[in-house]
Formats: sequence, C-alpha cells, structure tokens
Amino acid sequence: MFTEYMPGASTPGSTEGRTMSNSKWIGVALCVLASASAARADGPKELWHYYAAGSEKAGIEALIAFANKQNPDSQIVGRVIPGNAVEMRRQLQTAFMGNTPPAAYQSSMAFELKTFVDSGKLHDLSETWAKIKGDEIFPEAVQRVVKIDGKPYGIPYDLSLINNIFYSKAIFEKAGLEPPKDYDGLVAACDKLRAAGVEPLGNAGGPFWSLYNFYAPLVSTVGTEGYYKIASGELGFDTPDFRKALDLYRSTMVKCYAKNWSGKTWTQTADDVVNGNTGMFMMGAWAAAYFKQAGFAPVEKFDVFPAPGTEGKAIFQMDAFAVPEGPADTLETAERFVISAASAEGQAAFAVPKGSLAPNVTVDPSIYDAVGAKFAKQLADASKANAVLPNLFFLLPTKVGTELGVQLEKFAIDPSDANESELISTLESLRQEAQAEGAYLKW
Repeated sequence: MFTEYMPGASTPGSTEGRTMSNSKWIGVALCVLASASAARADGPKELWHYYAAGSEKAGIEALIAFANKQNPDSQIVGRVIPGNAVEMRRQLQTAFMGNTPPAAYQSSMAFELKTFVDSGKLHDLSETWAKIKGDEIFPEAVQRVVKIDGKPYGIPYDLSLINNIFYSKAIFEKAGLEPPKDYDGLVAACDKLRAAGVEPLGNAGGPFWSLYNFYAPLVSTVGTEGYYKIASGELGFDTPDFRKALDLYRSTMVKCYAKNWSGKTWTQTADDVVNGNTGMFMMGAWAAAYFKQAGFAPVEKFDVFPAPGTEGKAIFQMDAFAVPEGPADTLETAERFVISAASAEGQAAFAVPKGSLAPNVTVDPSIYDAVGAKFAKQLADASKANAVLPNLFFLLPTKVGTELGVQLEKFAIDPSDANESELISTLESLRQEAQAEGAYLKW
C-alpha cells in the first residue's frame, strides 16, 4: 500500500520491482514500529480506563493519586477510553497492532484477559503476584478468574455484587411494602406499586443490565452447579432448564419493568428512584455511590435486598489491572502501580469513593457505609458457603457472552415466544461452534 507514495516504484509484474518495493515497505514499517516503541518508552506511562464520570471517576483518580504519591519516580497518567469493556477491547486491539499499548489498563476478568494472553500481548504477573501475596489477600473465587493456565495476568481492584435490588424506603413505606423474599412477593410488590402510580422495577438499555437481572432467575432454576455448566459449555441453551429460566425472567422481572426503560442509561434510572418515580432498581453495587452523591442516603433513603433466588449467594462483576508486554521501564512503572493498587490502602482509596468492594480481604471493613457493609458480609458469607459466582458474561467465550447480552436485552424488550426461540437457537448454535473450536474453559 506504500508503493503509491514511493517515487520510482516498479509495477507489480516486475520481480525486481516487487523485491525493491517489499524492501522499502519493510523499511518503512520498521521505522514506524521503532518510532511507536520509542514514543511509548519516552512518553508518559498511561493507565487506560473507562471511568469517565461520577463516583467511578472519583475512585480511579484517588487511586492514581495514591499510587503516584507512593511512587514519585514512576508516575502514571490516567486516560479515559469512553465506553465499556467491549470498547476497551477494540481500542487495545488497535493499539497492539500499532505497538502503542498503555503501561496498564482496566480489564474485566476471565475471557477478557484470556483473549490477549493467547495472543502473547500480556505480561505474566507471577513475580508481582508473589510480592503482593496474591494467594493470601484475594479470595479463591477472585483468583481463578484472573489466572490463565495457573498464571496471574490481572490484579483485582474493583469488585461489585450484581445480584441485589435497590429500593426507595419512602416509596415502600408509603405502599406498606416489605422487601420481597421470593418471586411471588416481587410480582405482588410490583403490582401494588404500579397501582399506586409508581413504576415498579427500573432497568436500562444496553447489553449488560438485562443480562445481569437474568442471572437471578437463571441461578434460581439451574443452581450454582448449572451456572458453571453453562459457563463451561456443558449445559446447552436449548435445555428445558434454560427455557424455564427464561420463562421465570419473563413472568417476573420483565413483567415488572418500568415503561420505556430501554431508552435510559443506568444513571437516568437511578435518578428515577431518587426522584420518587421508580420503586426498585436491580443494579450493581456502584449504584449505591451514585445514590449517595445525589444526596440519597443509604438506610435512610434507600436500602437493598438480594434478588429472589440469590439469598446466600454473591454474583459479582470485577475489574483488574492488566499489563501489556513492553519496554523495561514501562513494565517497572506498571508493576509499581499495580502493587500500590493491590495494597489495602490503595484498594480503600478506590473503593470508598467508587462505592465498590475491595477484593483484598485485608482491607478494614470499617471503610464501608451501612449498605457497603451489607455487601461485604454478603460476599464473605457466600465465600464460606462456596456460593460466589463470577459474572457469566466473561466466563463464556467472547462471542457467546457478547451474543447472550444482545439476545437477553432483545428478549426483555419484547418477550415474545418468537424472540425466545430466536434467542435459544442463536445461542445454542454459537455454543456448539465454540465447543467444536475448543473455546470453552472451566474456570
């Protein structure tokens, strides 16, 4: 593609011309790569993340400030990659092609790490893991989703439970409601709230939120063992149990969703709870920090309860810091940063403003507010009962997990039999393809 711009380039039919052209192309490519590598080594060492606003932004900025204070000679600079884990993946693919990846970046777990490990792009963090005593400070369920073939490639720092339902205490008190304990109680509460002119259960558009809500009916139907069998590809999407989970989701949560939910972001739906327009909202623990920032105080204004069928369990979403291979000085800066981020002080610096849980079990639980303390106890109790479940989206091969999110949102918007059949057929076909490719893993 460079021949168009090279004076004297020969025609494609000439052997001599092709040799000269190829030599020049290789020379130009090497110069470009050398320049990119030099720029990466000499320029600011960047941490890529997608925390662009609110409590998330406050948390990452506090963590970077803490780490830079700990490492005055190895400063790191945050750079926002707008979007989410999917957009981060796209940006990283481009950066790896140009040999310009960041020093470290925000990654999700499991397959999100494995994708780049398999292509040789990530740095093995075994030495760093030993320095921070990773096997001691992180729970076993957390460890297994940042290790690929037994080696750690991510340092956990941000853990949020995603199987709880937030509710407005004022709305519940006015309606004479108590937090429901089962699905019948949830539907009854929704009916009562709707009759009172309040939207019962909030949701938001996008491939994640409906999927996260679906985990409760799924676990209620297939149990912890079945959940992991879906993750490993052993339990098909066309099985009676999976159909039963879809039907339970449709007859309970989907039935309860607020009008026009698919056109809203999660923060807009959280605002509906704050403003008294919506009674409940099933969202990750990060919503607690958003409520607090809005002056909606925990316990006083809002509280939480486990989604039906998930009592005693903890379904979690977690992010970790991954480190791409790179020049020695860049790797040193990245290592110093992730060591600071793994420390009890670093994890607290992030968790308090973000409103999430620190994966490091040595963090003092007194850092949490009343609702955060509930989450911490929920995770601890579930860990003892071996009932901690990582986000299924990232346990599945990437193409399967991505399509699961897309299909679940489509089904939540229009829970028709036709959409249910399409969901099952599409996902089962992808499952079988992934199995044939040997893409599934047992986490």
